[in-house]
Amino acid sequence: MYPKPLTGIIRRDPTPDVITLGCPFTIGGIVKLGARETIIKAQFTTGSGAFVIAPIPFTDESDTALDGLPVKYILAPNLVHNLEILSWKERFPEAKIVGPKGLRSRMADDVAVDIEITDFDNVLSAKDLGMVDIADKEDFKFVCFGGHRTYELATYHGKSKVLVVADLMVNLPASEQYSAAKSDGIFSAITNMLNVDARLQPYVAWLLMKDKEAMKKGIKGLSALDFEKIVVCHGNIIEVDAKAKFNDQFKSLLQ
Repeated sequence: MYPKPLTGIIRRDPTPDVITLGCPFTIGGIVKLGARETIIKAQFTTGSGAFVIAPIPFTDESDTALDGLPVKYILAPNLVHNLEILSWKERFPEAKIVGPKGLRSRMADDVAVDIEITDFDNVLSAKDLGMVDIADKEDFKFVCFGGHRTYELATYHGKSKVLVVADLMVNLPASEQYSAAKSDGIFSAITNMLNVDARLQPYVAWLLMKDKEAMKKGIKGLSALDFEKIVVCHGNIIEVDAKAKFNDQFKSLLQ
């Protein structure tokens, strides 16, 4: 869970329009995965705004990153990365909540999921999802995986050439997210084998797939997009040879 109070937040700006805030996030007090929210600054029909993916608890760092921009959309990138959706919605009541099929059942009765995606495995544009207020030049695209155990929802921001995922890929150990906190633990040796260059990595991704045949279309759709960096929720951002590493991890689905 998130430490309370949440400290040790690390900001990174992979591109001028993409800001990430990483922090410690530990499961069972042992497994140190780290967490990361992504804030994408974009143009809307009403002016500048922000698109927030996998929000962590709101902090002063979040406020600084937004720099006064209104939050237009809050996206849950799967059915387990939704812990702070409601707290952000309370702070930004005009923002629209976006997530995969099943997210509605995880929200409070009085909180609406404005866009619940049930069109699986296709590459969908912002307009396909009814986000008609996002400027075309931002080139947002999404793929929701029906064959993933938690209905992974990947986001591509074409203007920045950045792909944002939750559990579709991890790049452990979460050295950046724990760089301002103690990160030793009995699982450190295992997490060292879960970076994108390690042989164990593809097997972890496969464990989260419930239907590998269904995954193929979506993976091929993502592979066709022109991304240069991959922002993951758990572990370090993939900034070098990101496309090649993506294709290597999912090579069995791309054949």
